[in-house]
Amino acid sequence: MIARFTIRKVLTAGLIAAFCAGLVVFFYLWLLRPYVYVEPCDLVIRNGLVLDGLGNPAFRADIGIRDGRIVAIGSVKKTSAERTIDAEGQIVAPGFIDVHTHIERNLPEGSRPFNAPNFIYQGVTTIVTGNCGTSVLSMKDMFKRLRRNGSQVNVASFIGHNTIRRKVMKTENREPTSQELEKMRNLVSKAMKQGSLGLSTGLSYVPGAYAKKEELITLARVAARNGGLYVSHIRDEGLRGDKAIEEACEIGKGASIPVHISHFKAAGRSQWGTAEPRLALVEQALRDGIRVTIDQYPYTASSTGLEILVPSWALAGESSEVKGRLRNPKTRVRIRSEMLVQLHASGWTDYSFARIAYCSSSVSLNGLSIPQATALQVQFAQRQQPSAQTSGSVVTRLSTRQVVLKRVKDSRSNNLPERQGQVVSGHPNSLTDIASVERQADAILDLIVKGGAQMVYFEMDDYDVVTIMKHTDTMFGSDSAVRSENTEAVPHPRGMGTFPRVLSRYVREDKVLSLEEAVRRMTSLPAKIFGIKDRGQIGKGYWADLVIFSQEHIADLASYDDPLKHPQGIHGVVVNGVVVFENDHLTGETPGRPIRRE
Repeated sequence: MIARFTIRKVLTAGLIAAFCAGLVVFFYLWLLRPYVYVEPCDLVIRNGLVLDGLGNPAFRADIGIRDGRIVAIGSVKKTSAERTIDAEGQIVAPGFIDVHTHIERNLPEGSRPFNAPNFIYQGVTTIVTGNCGTSVLSMKDMFKRLRRNGSQVNVASFIGHNTIRRKVMKTENREPTSQELEKMRNLVSKAMKQGSLGLSTGLSYVPGAYAKKEELITLARVAARNGGLYVSHIRDEGLRGDKAIEEACEIGKGASIPVHISHFKAAGRSQWGTAEPRLALVEQALRDGIRVTIDQYPYTASSTGLEILVPSWALAGESSEVKGRLRNPKTRVRIRSEMLVQLHASGWTDYSFARIAYCSSSVSLNGLSIPQATALQVQFAQRQQPSAQTSGSVVTRLSTRQVVLKRVKDSRSNNLPERQGQVVSGHPNSLTDIASVERQADAILDLIVKGGAQMVYFEMDDYDVVTIMKHTDTMFGSDSAVRSENTEAVPHPRGMGTFPRVLSRYVREDKVLSLEEAVRRMTSLPAKIFGIKDRGQIGKGYWADLVIFSQEHIADLASYDDPLKHPQGIHGVVVNGVVVFENDHLTGETPGRPIRRE
């Protein structure tokens, strides 16, 4: 009797245990339903360490893709995929979003697709162009062409204030009339309706430099009404950088529009160590209710045109007017003296921080610093006309020296910023120093008369670069165009190395950012700030823009002397579900899409 009762208890307990176990298995499988995918896929990426782009830790999973979008994350049966990629031991992240590019001139005519290999090599799947106030005028035409012809990457764009102002007012140095302002407003409105992300300005460049704050607020309000963003290459990134940041914030407040400051920096030797107070201005704006975000490129050199070294008033008008002004002896004295005062106030003794990337009028100067190029020009002029003055007359040179020495003497009473216990200084000490720098200034003006040059400026300090990078919501932009590898130019290496450089030097080596945080800054954060929907994350329903890379081996190999070298450690890039880069080769596919503001 006891034995029968015991057996019954054991059987009952076993049945209860089996029922409970079955219940657990049922609920376990039910909960796993989103992660076990058995429907057909176009592509499955298996066994990768997935970073979702939101800053969460990596987890091992398969990713199933169909019709360009992610349909499964977890376990995907092998029989359900037309094609698979084994990402064992690799990081699988959302494709990087480059928030600051300049590709307008690279867009091909006719029916050719838009190729952007240097971006693909870095793991970039979406680029934002139309920055620094320069863009195409018709967003509709650009997007239509990209859609029709194909593109290696997704492309979004701002409408450029300089482009609009030049269309309405050319390069005149004055305020717009009410009619001209209305024309500019209409052009901004049209671009916004065609899908522009917002309004961009380049206030260091002509003609944007001639625009006052009120004009910019008026145009930014048009973008704001259409849900856009105000993105700015601010008026000054050096001596008057604090005022320029404040102006950008005031425009945001006046127009009720979010503000994004491009390639945030502290430029000029006298400004090294000022990144923190500049960032404090951003923080104050945030406390005041103005949404302000920033981006940077992870280098201590910038790159832009030679004209940035010349006062903007000297560049107003048609090309013939500018050339006449630069050749006029009396006007040249004023221009040159202002250039030298600005140079020394920025902490430099000469123009050796400036290197020529590409000079169309004399490609032999490519890769040379301004002092080196000046020496070559002087030698050439002496061979041609041994008895002639090579640049300007003795009278104009003496006039320039007198003006510069007086202004420099006056400026010496102002304290320069201190960094790590040392005061940086770059003032000239004698007429001999001034004479040497005068020749360099003249060489700059002569080059501008001949068509100008693209430059690389070694003007920043790594301490400030790191300080800016540590700011919570700093994003990254290459500030690059499409790089041709068959060129005589010696461009900035950021066009090949920006994103791998962050992940190698500043994540793996220097540990400035964690891998998860760096990827967030490159993906979901820019997607959120720039209004790029359904991208920047690895999630069901999102577009399948993905990059596969080795955390241990990813690195930028491009340098200032060898700027076109491809990065390493990136093993695959997927754009809208299509593989565009694999096994160190471009596949030739062009699945990129135009991205319009919605």
